[in-house]
Amino acid sequence: MARKQDSWEDIHSDTDVLTSIQTEEGLKLLLVRADILHFSGDVIVNTVPRTLQLGGGPLSRVLLKKAGPNLQKELKAKTQKAEEKVGSIFVTSGYDLDYRAVIHVVAPGWDEGAGSSWQIMAKIIRKCLKTVEEQSFASITFPMIATGNLRFPKAIFAELILSEVCSFSSSAQLNSLQEVHFLVHPSDDESCQAFLDEFTKWLKRNPNKDRCLMVGDNQGIFGTVSNPAVSTYEMKIGAITFRVAIGDITKEKVDVIVNSTTKTFNLKLAARPHRDFIITQGGYLKCKIIIHVLGENNVRDTTSTILEECERRKHSSVCLPAIGTGEIPDHWTDMNQQLFCVIPLHRGQSEYTAVKDKFSQISHSFKIRKIERIQNRFLWQSYQVKKKQMDIKNGHTNNEKLLFHGTDAASVPQINQHGFNRSFAGKNAACYGRGTYFAVDASYSANDKYSIPDSKGRKRIYVVRVLTGDYTHGQTGMLTPPSKNSDNTKELLSVRLTIHQALAVNSITKVPVPRSPSSSGEESH
Repeated sequence: MARKQDSWEDIHSDTDVLTSIQTEEGLKLLLVRADILHFSGDVIVNTVPRTLQLGGGPLSRVLLKKAGPNLQKELKAKTQKAEEKVGSIFVTSGYDLDYRAVIHVVAPGWDEGAGSSWQIMAKIIRKCLKTVEEQSFASITFPMIATGNLRFPKAIFAELILSEVCSFSSSAQLNSLQEVHFLVHPSDDESCQAFLDEFTKWLKRNPNKDRCLMVGDNQGIFGTVSNPAVSTYEMKIGAITFRVAIGDITKEKVDVIVNSTTKTFNLKLAARPHRDFIITQGGYLKCKIIIHVLGENNVRDTTSTILEECERRKHSSVCLPAIGTGEIPDHWTDMNQQLFCVIPLHRGQSEYTAVKDKFSQISHSFKIRKIERIQNRFLWQSYQVKKKQMDIKNGHTNNEKLLFHGTDAASVPQINQHGFNRSFAGKNAACYGRGTYFAVDASYSANDKYSIPDSKGRKRIYVVRVLTGDYTHGQTGMLTPPSKNSDNTKELLSVRLTIHQALAVNSITKVPVPRSPSSSGEESH
């Protein structure tokens, strides 16, 4: 049944190949966005129920309509030779499909991880790959077979299938199989993102791989990899060199570095304000200027504005982060492209316990009602850039602390969306200058003066990552930190418990717990 496979460029020149990786054994894994009717290959995988009746799901319905009734007839004939149980696979011809064969799998439904659905699906994937290799086919196409009626979460399916394919590549002796295609419908953005995330993780685990094919990639467009250890890729268009790299933007030696920030960003040291961006000097970074832009703005417009400004100032090089797409902590919940979200934590989770333990000093007086994680992509990105700048400026990395901040219920939505800024100054205290105050001791923030109880007696306290840096004594009325050196106004000290930017990690709602009759009898806060 083997045939010589035409080149990828010949068959799929109009197909949207999002990305591709190649295993050490030479097996190509391609993420493809295309309609199933506009794609072709040696083998395609389809899901069927135990009755082997086609047409129950959207995938088998499309395949049956295109292939014709003989596809169902041959599949039914297979029941005389094999048992139709979950985990079984059946191979038929492709008939009028643009595939030479179809592998029909009886797949399990997702059981929330409580049963064996993961293991069964993994075994099915291995069976499919083994069958393709045994029958000397060169390629196999996996649509999103488990994410529809079978309800496998798309991120979990992407992780599972990529893991199994890579494992098969490393353990099997490949003779015929050359390509594995992960086929995503053009409208399925969630699956695309799930697979792109998994491909990125694979590249991080395999940093010495010398190529990652992207959309429109072909030999001659991309130059040689200049630094495979950090995954650097270059291409030239005319006199302009484009370089994509995984690395630390604060270590780049260029004329301009771009920082993605938020609407609350306010810097009086800026060279001059602009409608869409702020420009500051490079300071301790290896650049002439920093252009600060709003990460939530349209990326295309923002990039055009940046390039126009660089051209106007006659700068020859600029380094941009992945604006609006920066890395977020691995433990964060999928935000589904939201700007920010609030994630409830639950008893038994390690993060819940870690935060709860930080309130051990006041646990006798208060009961924790709920703990939430505040996820704000733009605040996180801005905070990370500021942290790296402070680490470089101060010559050490001991610039961050986990501190507490008590507030009232009305301030919570504003803080969650925009972070802490000087609009809160003087609201509760300003003894050491005008700024946002944070406490080392949870009991301090639990004071009614700071975490003002609502009508039900509930309080709101944040556990916050704070950049304290080096510090000095504050004074009433102080608006900005004093200089470290009176001769150098660029070197500013931080005032203890004040920051330029902060990320609210956890919001905690607390309710008073009445003291026992044996206590002092005083009313608890």
